Amino acid sequence: MKKRSNVRWGVFTLVFLATAINYLDRSNMSVAGTTIMGDLHLSKVEFGVLSSAFFWSYTLMQIPVGAIVDRLGARLTYAIAVIWWSLAQMGVAVARSFGALIGMRVLMGIGEAPVFPTNARIIADWLPSKERGLANGLSSMGMAVGAGLMTPVVAWIVETFGWGVSFIVTGLLGLLWTLAWLVIFRNKPEDSNASKEEIEYIRSEQLQEEVQPKSGFKWYQFLKKRNVWVLLYGLFAQDYLLFLILTWLPTYLVVAKHMTLIKAGFNSILPWVVAAIGAIVGGKLSDYLIQRGWSSINARRFVLTVGTLLCAVIIPAAFTESIPLALTLISIAMGGMMLANSNVWAVLADIAPRDSIGILSGLQNFVGNISGWIAPIITGYLADKLHNFILALVIAGIVAIVGAIGYAFFLKNDDENKNGALINNKFAK
Repeated sequence: MKKRSNVRWGVFTLVFLATAINYLDRSNMSVAGTTIMGDLHLSKVEFGVLSSAFFWSYTLMQIPVGAIVDRLGARLTYAIAVIWWSLAQMGVAVARSFGALIGMRVLMGIGEAPVFPTNARIIADWLPSKERGLANGLSSMGMAVGAGLMTPVVAWIVETFGWGVSFIVTGLLGLLWTLAWLVIFRNKPEDSNASKEEIEYIRSEQLQEEVQPKSGFKWYQFLKKRNVWVLLYGLFAQDYLLFLILTWLPTYLVVAKHMTLIKAGFNSILPWVVAAIGAIVGGKLSDYLIQRGWSSINARRFVLTVGTLLCAVIIPAAFTESIPLALTLISIAMGGMMLANSNVWAVLADIAPRDSIGILSGLQNFVGNISGWIAPIITGYLADKLHNFILALVIAGIVAIVGAIGYAFFLKNDDENKNGALINNKFAK
């Protein structure tokens, strides 16, 4: 018997790397934050606005970009997106005014907008349901690796060569990734060098999805579904913590804990290491529960609830004077966030018609990333006015608690069939 190939996991190596580069580019501003603030004489409020600027365009692009992904396919969409955002990232290096920096961050937000809708499309096309949790975990782990594990390297580049060079180096990584992507990736397993056995394995659990009629579903029609509202707020709650940490952690450690930039870079690793572990555990746990007989929606709901609730550990972190304890609590909160985040994209395949997954993922990411408008600015404003970060961290914890309650009590499987997959016949008309 011919051995089944594993091309699909080569595909997800590329997805992992793209997500890592994506978050490396986003976090570069946070790592270089204190240096940029000093060079350009920016206040904490202005730096909060600058950190938020990326999300203005990124968020607004989420609804249309889902439809673009479904129309153009993942291969072309990802290639255009990564080239776009990499050039904008490199453009930050030559921006020497507050307005120019905002302009580059807005352009970068446009380029990065297709990432997670495209990842959701790839997961739906390349994996059976029982492997989607792990794939989402790997994708979420890429966020942690890019934003956290590379922080000391970026900090060293900033201190050694200047903050402008750091944006050029990180931008070049995206251009190199694009070359590999165009050579290796194909939109469908049938068009790749995957074996017949692997293609049959991938399609074995997708047959029911494939025979569904075209839904012709519009983004606003999803707003009639209770489950959709739960998912929208749930991602908002997770992203609020994520973007607060992403945009402020190194600067927080320098300003509030009086660390050097290099020391802050190394101390920023721990929360992201725990986040990476949470991402894998969350994906594996939901897949395990499904294999043990849980319905897909129930398995995802359990992990989403536990993970989002753990985000609230950020509240006691706000009040401790101990740096090791604060970092430990922040790490637990980030681990919980990624535990949940590894399932927010997998659950879309249980909720949406197959031909509308990109649309719903774009809508979900739109609402989730509204927190990117709010969290950096509120954090900067409160830190500036109160001269500490306590209230900013407490707000993130309260937002997370509400999200956990939503998952636990309002994410239902009313339309679930006896095989455990949501078909939503109401959608497929």
